[in-house]
Amino acid sequence: MLRRSLLSLGAIAMFGGVAGAQGQIVSVMASNYKFELPDSIPAGLTTFQFRTTGTELHHMQIVRLDQGKTFADFQAAMQSHGPPPAWVAFIGGPNASIPDGQAATTLTLTLKPGQHVLLCLIPGPDGKPHVASGMVRPLTVTRAAANVAQAGAPKADYVLTLYDYNFDLDKPLKAGKRTIQIKNTAKQFHEAFLAKLPPDVPATALMEWINGGMKGQPPAIPMGGIVGINAGELNTITVDLEPGEYGLYCFLPAPDGKEHVAHGMFKQITVTK
Repeated sequence: MLRRSLLSLGAIAMFGGVAGAQGQIVSVMASNYKFELPDSIPAGLTTFQFRTTGTELHHMQIVRLDQGKTFADFQAAMQSHGPPPAWVAFIGGPNASIPDGQAATTLTLTLKPGQHVLLCLIPGPDGKPHVASGMVRPLTVTRAAANVAQAGAPKADYVLTLYDYNFDLDKPLKAGKRTIQIKNTAKQFHEAFLAKLPPDVPATALMEWINGGMKGQPPAIPMGGIVGINAGELNTITVDLEPGEYGLYCFLPAPDGKEHVAHGMFKQITVTK
């Protein structure tokens, strides 16, 4: 079940895209429980500037439908409780950040032409994922015009590699505005939810809060990250980090039904000045 995979995440409302030095830029705003966005955008390098508003956290999980499948096929597949079908490719998307309508999660990835679906899997107060309240919609990615040059991806300061079940940064993080390339080299799909920890609060406190029904204020500040990506996929995020302690988490389900954090896929990291 992709039930709460995604206290890691942050959802959607695109108001259009513009071309830039690093591909098209698409502004996204998510609210309870709807997405506002164009029906289609061109393929190629795409930077999502993702903001959320309302009373709950949201993320934007992007899935690509392969084998000529449609949004109707996806909706039918969601009615089963088994694993996602092989034609559903998890290609990432921005994870949850503070829902103030101002702070943006900036994420870059390359979109291929075809049918895609945007959805939020974070659970609401009733325990049901937001997708069950209608937070899901199709997105068509069209072929880019032949005369449009494809820009290069933003240069990464750091590389975060996802394994079964671990996170590995290529070097210690320093405070400031940082660009992090995130790649999945594992057999399973994974996410990387980033949260800032208050002083003397361990990374495990957030997991305990979730397991306790998410009552009251969370013991950490959501800072974005990425949602689920399959093996071989790349996402790049830009984050503004203050010095302090942070937690990295993967709440996606393992084959045994347990979340990846239950298999040890969480890590406390220190951001230095």
